[in-house]
Amino acid sequence: MKKYFLVTAALATTLLLGACSNKDEIGMKLPNGNDNFITSDVANITKQQVFDEMVTDAGLSALLDLVDYDVLSTKYEIDTAKVDSAIDMYKQMYPEFEDFLLAQGFKNEEALRQYLELNLYREAAARAAVTVTDEEIQTAYDEKYKKDEEAESTEESESTNSEETKDIPTLEEVKDELTETLIQNKLTDEFIVATLATEREAAGFVLTNDFLETQYKEISTTYEESKETNSSIIAKITDHEYTVEQLYDELVPAYGLSDGISLVDEQILEKKYPVDKKEVKELIDQFKVAYGTNYYQTMESAGLKTDEEIYNYFKLAQLQDAALAEAYPITDEMLQKLYDETLPKISARHILVADEETAKEIIAKLDAAEDKEATFKELAGEYGTDGTKENGGDLGTFGQGEMVAEFENAAYALEVGHYSTEPVKTQFGYHVIYKYAENEKASFEDMKEELEQTAKKQEYTQLRLETLLIKFRSEANFKFTDEFLQKRYETIVANIEESAAQEEAAK
Repeated sequence: MKKYFLVTAALATTLLLGACSNKDEIGMKLPNGNDNFITSDVANITKQQVFDEMVTDAGLSALLDLVDYDVLSTKYEIDTAKVDSAIDMYKQMYPEFEDFLLAQGFKNEEALRQYLELNLYREAAARAAVTVTDEEIQTAYDEKYKKDEEAESTEESESTNSEETKDIPTLEEVKDELTETLIQNKLTDEFIVATLATEREAAGFVLTNDFLETQYKEISTTYEESKETNSSIIAKITDHEYTVEQLYDELVPAYGLSDGISLVDEQILEKKYPVDKKEVKELIDQFKVAYGTNYYQTMESAGLKTDEEIYNYFKLAQLQDAALAEAYPITDEMLQKLYDETLPKISARHILVADEETAKEIIAKLDAAEDKEATFKELAGEYGTDGTKENGGDLGTFGQGEMVAEFENAAYALEVGHYSTEPVKTQFGYHVIYKYAENEKASFEDMKEELEQTAKKQEYTQLRLETLLIKFRSEANFKFTDEFLQKRYETIVANIEESAAQEEAAK
């Protein structure tokens, strides 16, 4: 059965690719939702279509950003100098600062500033909720310093000629340090989420949209379900209301580009290549078998929560695979070259030591031994420093690419029944290697499917896919109606094309 490389390589969406799903349950209508968000010769994508995608991907997160800033900025103080310092650092790191802002989805410097301020406000709220008692500080002090004192006392009693001992600080001297450590230990993700939920709800936070409310109840155990519904107001706090349009404006800079493009790409690819629904379903079944009871959990971790989203994701992968196969065909000549370059698997033992002299000492003992393999096993148990020493240094069977290059090259260069006559240095230390078997190389036909996957891994790069999709969009006269997004898209395209040119030049 045909396997789709981009699916089997990784279950993940990228900046320029995504999965579409049914958004009927969202229940939010933009007043100008029928206006075009993207125009192209293949299809025009409306603001409502993209809004539905964005809400599914990040609607609750974006809304909580708005709410938290309003709630926390009136209650807590932050060190704005930290924000200034962070922005200055970004400006130094990225001389083309405007391009940096575009790439990250910030409309301007003020948007970045507000994002950094929000993080500090959330940190301030969480820290304010932490309590550290004197008893906890005393316990932390005893655990950290009393043990040192006891160990030091023992050393002094064992040696009458001891060097000057280290002074143990008093509790008051290290109290601030211990307190900060205890605070950091308590600032878990769960604690922060619960603290922020408490802050919102104390400010009268209410959701009037069922879709967002259902999601929010998963992260807040204290939220009381609202009976209110409103077509234009999606949430409220005591002194503020949040509209559908506000949520749209909050989502567009960061998510409008990727979600809009995913909608267009699917339609562009469907017009170019046929979709084999049977093969898509068969591929999904393969993943169900492979992941068993963890299938839906795995899919959800990749952002795919429903069967429809899963199907659309695999369908898009099939279309992407078809586009790459047309642009970069895998030929028999390529497969034959890969086959010729493929070496059979081998089996080997090794003895890993820390220094070259010890490795040379081992080699000298092997030189003097009559039964080389038996002696090698004994020496592995005596000198080896890794887990293989318990079984004579046996690494089992391995193939190309499974060991670090220096080790692999040395092991493959040996004849069966021979050991390395010079220490082999790697990042782990010094090895003495003994090769005890070499498998017979499988036939071309037996290896053909494996070779095809290897060829696809080399040819079907994410960069090539993105370059292809950029080309298809250009041919379809693709354009964002939002000036900021169009400029952001052009900046990202320029970066991708530059990277693609560098990749091709390096081949």
